[in-house]
Amino acid sequence: MDFIVRDPKEDLKKILEKYKMSPKTFWLISGMNEDEVLDYAYENFTLSNLPLEKELLIDTFIGLLSDGMELVTADERVKAIIEHLNTRFKISNETLALYSHIQEKELNDFINDSNTLSYEKRYRLAAVVLFLDTITTRYTPE
Repeated sequence: MDFIVRDPKEDLKKILEKYKMSPKTFWLISGMNEDEVLDYAYENFTLSNLPLEKELLIDTFIGLLSDGMELVTADERVKAIIEHLNTRFKISNETLALYSHIQEKELNDFINDSNTLSYEKRYRLAAVVLFLDTITTRYTPE
């Protein structure tokens, strides 16, 4: 996946204008207050007053919410979450398949070629992996 390197301010404008994300929503995601979001996008405002780690995190959010949303397919996202659940939480493909009411072979085939799985089964798989990702992220102790 190739990201186009641009000014994060332009990508933030794209998020606010094209994708209609409100400054409040971006604030809740990034920790920047609404005025800072608008100032950063439309004024001569920088993030240099923030710690470098926070500045990089905000730039990452901007990249993911602009180019990242356009360059990655839904199937690739599901596969990435499956890989995360396999790696981080050791949730097997067998478990994911059982929760999704599909065969493990079907899941493994999907990972190799997403076109092998019907849209209905892709939907069930996506719903399961997104739910598991949400609950493991939210409720796993640090």
